[in-house]
Formats: sequence, C-alpha cells, structure tokens
Amino acid sequence: MSIRTCYMCELEATSDEHTPPKCLFPERKDVPDGIDYRVNLITVPSCEEHNSSKSHDDEYLLHVLSGSFTSSPVGLTQFMSKVRRAFEKVPSKATSFIRRSEPILLKRHTEDEWEQGAQVIVEAQRLDLVLGNCARALYFHETEQKFVGPVQVITAFTMYSDTKFQANVTSSVDTTRTYFASHPPKGENPSVFWYKFEESANTAIFFMCFYSSSEVLVRLDKREQP
Repeated sequence: MSIRTCYMCELEATSDEHTPPKCLFPERKDVPDGIDYRVNLITVPSCEEHNSSKSHDDEYLLHVLSGSFTSSPVGLTQFMSKVRRAFEKVPSKATSFIRRSEPILLKRHTEDEWEQGAQVIVEAQRLDLVLGNCARALYFHETEQKFVGPVQVITAFTMYSDTKFQANVTSSVDTTRTYFASHPPKGENPSVFWYKFEESANTAIFFMCFYSSSEVLVRLDKREQP
C-alpha cells in the first residue's frame, strides 16, 4: 500500500494543506447571502510541520494582504471582519502588527481625493517564506512533483526603501504581467486569488494575484534542486 507523503518532505501526510491559506478566503458569515468564496479550494498533502505549525505566518499574510493599499473590497471586508475580530480577541496581535507604522496620506490612481492611511514596515522574510511555500504547494498541485530548491519572491504590493531595487521590482512585475497576459488565470475564486504558471527546463514561474490587484512573482530555480 502506498503512503501519501508531504508536498515538502518525505514524512507521511497527516492532513491536506490549503494553498493559498484558507484564512484568506472570507467565511460565509462575513459576506452577503449566496456568496461562497470557499468553493473548490486547492489542497495538497502535508505533514504536521508543514501545515498547522505555520498557521501564524498564514495569519500574518492575511493581515498584510487584506489591509494593503492594493486590497480590493473583498480583501477589505476580510480586514474589517476576520482580522478585526482577531485583533479584538488578542490585542497584542494588533500591537505587534502596527508597532512599526506611521500615518501617511494616499491617493488611488482612479480617485482625486487623498485619504488617510498608515505605512507599516512589514516582516519581509516572513512574507517571502509563506508566499514561497504557497508556490511550492502550487507546483506540487500542477506537476505532482516536490520542489525543495531555492525560490525568489517579488511582492508588488509592498514598497522598498531602496529606489533602485524598487524600480527593478516594478520592471520585473510589469514584464511578467505582459508576458502572462494571454494566459488564462487559474483558481475557482479569482476575487480572492488567481495564479498563472509556466515551466521550462531550468525555471518554474508563478504569477499570483490576491484580492484583485496585490501581485506576487515567484521564481523556482530547478537547477539548484537538491
């Protein structure tokens, strides 16, 4: 009898992990009647270490994405419902999330008026880890093969203090968006998440989008697979 193993290691799978994390998808109690964002979610087999042990990182990703300036009304609904409940239940979570923040005025491209917001310094390595694992899980979903090599994560919904690096990020994302323009998006709940995927002999690329406009580019370097 064959044993299911984890998408990330050779341990026996004890559960199914949602990719991206299930917490990103609104619960039915938080949306109008008749809407269900948790239909046909993608799952992969996972061991305990690579699933429930990273739940706090998944939650952090939700906080950042739903509260981002690039978030959609669906994402903002998550922030004002699920995230708000979490902050009220455990105030230290809110304190930790905004501990490095400052007020800022923002203006959307489609609007003329400025609005008040907060600039939050995010934990970049933490975001890269959970988004990289999301790409690894999607790779397993696409190919039924494990990828444990290095990944490069580029987040277009964050801003970098190094202006030259920021310009390179913007250029990379713009180029990737144009390249994938003719590729149909994958994912049953595109208002929350969709992705596009392409693989070559040396590289696998995921172009992911959360809450309609928070874009992420992830490159998997297959040449450095152990």
